[in-house]
Parts: sequence; C-alpha cells; structure tokens
Amino acid sequence: MPGYDLVEQQSFSKGLKPYENQIGILDFLRELAGDTTAFPKFYEVRIVGLEDVLYAAQPRERELALEIRRRLRQAASELEKRLVNVQVVFAGRLMRGDSFWVEYRKQRLPIDLIFGTPTKQEDPAGSVYFHATFNLTNGG
Repeated sequence: MPGYDLVEQQSFSKGLKPYENQIGILDFLRELAGDTTAFPKFYEVRIVGLEDVLYAAQPRERELALEIRRRLRQAASELEKRLVNVQVVFAGRLMRGDSFWVEYRKQRLPIDLIFGTPTKQEDPAGSVYFHATFNLTNGG
C-alpha cells in the first residue's frame, strides 16, 4: 500500500527488507519541491536522517516538523498517483504512547507532528513498523 512506512534501522537485521534507493530527508524534500515526477511509477525509496534534522533544529524542532508535514502534504496526491512507496528509517527507537515520537540521543523528537498517528503493522518475519498514508491524516 503506497505511503510512508516508518521503520527502525534495527528492523533490517531482523529480516525487514530495506528499499534499494536511499536519499536523505533534505534531498527528498528538495526533490518534492522541484518536481515530483522525479519519482517514477511504483518507485521505492528509503529516506534517512529525519531524526538528525529534527535533533539539530532544537529547540525549534516542533516548527520544523510542522514545515516538513506541510511539504509532504503538498506532494501527497502526486506520490499517491504514482504509487510510490517510502520507507522512513530511524536510527532511534520509535515510541507510541500519548503521542508518537522517536527517542534519539536521549531526546524525544515529535514525529507525530509529521505523520500523525500511523497504524502499527508487522511484516511476515515479525518486524514491527508503522504506516501512514500520503495525506498524513491521523490513523494512517
């Protein structure tokens, strides 16, 4: 199902298959701003570095997260139309409680401001990940 699959880096050692094409979050956002047709139909891309960008933006990580969400939502219909699949890989631990965050360098970074409350999924090997649709509505 097209959308964002949010995965922990450690899931790849447990059998989850990483998408072959990798791009940093800032480069991905630049690609979306420039021309969303840069991604062909059925493209699979792995995005890295989101928590690094949010961590570096402290104490304004919440503002940056909302800006990233805005940019992703602008490209949502084009990504959906092209049936693009996006893995967003996190070096830290994904945590879900009263909100959804990534625990990174002993900091709680607010990725719920970007992805809302994605649905918890499990691959056939038992690796847990979270799925959010491109329109980023709550509930994935």
